[in-house]
Amino acid sequence: MPEPEPSGASEEAARESILYLPDADVAGLGIDLDDLRDAVASAFASKARGASGASEKSTVVVGTGHIFQAKPGILRDAGLAGVKWFGLVPQPSEGEPSLHSTILVSDVRTGRLLAIVAGDWITAKRTAAMSAIAARRFARPASASIAFIGAGVQGAAHLEALPRVLPRLRRAVVCSRTAASATRLADAARRAGFTASTTADPRAAVEDADIVVTSVPEGAWRGALLEPAWLQPGAFVAAVDLARSWNRDTLRDFDLLATDDHEQSRTLAAEGRMSYAGPYDADLSDLCGGDAVERTGDTQRVLFSFSGHALADLAAAQVALQAARTAGRGLRLPG
Repeated sequence: MPEPEPSGASEEAARESILYLPDADVAGLGIDLDDLRDAVASAFASKARGASGASEKSTVVVGTGHIFQAKPGILRDAGLAGVKWFGLVPQPSEGEPSLHSTILVSDVRTGRLLAIVAGDWITAKRTAAMSAIAARRFARPASASIAFIGAGVQGAAHLEALPRVLPRLRRAVVCSRTAASATRLADAARRAGFTASTTADPRAAVEDADIVVTSVPEGAWRGALLEPAWLQPGAFVAAVDLARSWNRDTLRDFDLLATDDHEQSRTLAAEGRMSYAGPYDADLSDLCGGDAVERTGDTQRVLFSFSGHALADLAAAQVALQAARTAGRGLRLPG
């Protein structure tokens, strides 16, 4: 991939240097979320062709909701390989997110490290992009209402991403651990043109919603587990929280179940981190490669349960690097 080159730098120096993109630079690149979603979809379509892939995650468990993890992957068509390294903490400092991540991007041909890309903005946006890909396939186009169980970073990212594929969304209800976080997301929804309300009752939040987004942090759920039977016919769920807020014994009551990757879901379930090992009716490679099941009626309830995938991170990092080259952003480090 061509790299951003600072003014006056020699081509040789640019080739041997490593581009560092801090999170403020990534967030300030003005990346179009539709382009980001399309790049993620393209990466999974490439995986369906056998041209891209990811290896098993490597996890260090410190405690409940407290982990460090490495997620490697490769985009062969782009000539890029990379690994995302992140730390997740259960009780972040005031005003701090619970997750911090960094993505290393290397050249497949030479093996050389090309870039170090801060991953917090990417993690938020690519996760919502994955939900949007599934929603574009499985949600009813006329969906008008959305419920959020959890009102953190992922709630905000999904509020931004899902109306791009479901433009009729106009009503939102938010249920969160704290009234303050629920109010913040509801206010953001109103600024985006939604009518919005908050509730402390998870069942009341989801039972009339066309779309449900659950993003409850690990170890934070204290309420009764959500049930598929509470949903109205035709509802679509994006279970960003590995479906931990749903009753695992009744998950198969959904008419269709999808995930990001069949094998990854089996592995994470064996580790006790994912609620359901499968079988799933489809994964993202199926959806993006054209080999996925379809809804057979508007009354089917569908759940997309996932934990994130290295290909999505790498595809988003590629988009960020391309945008940085155009804008001349980032810091060059000696190679």
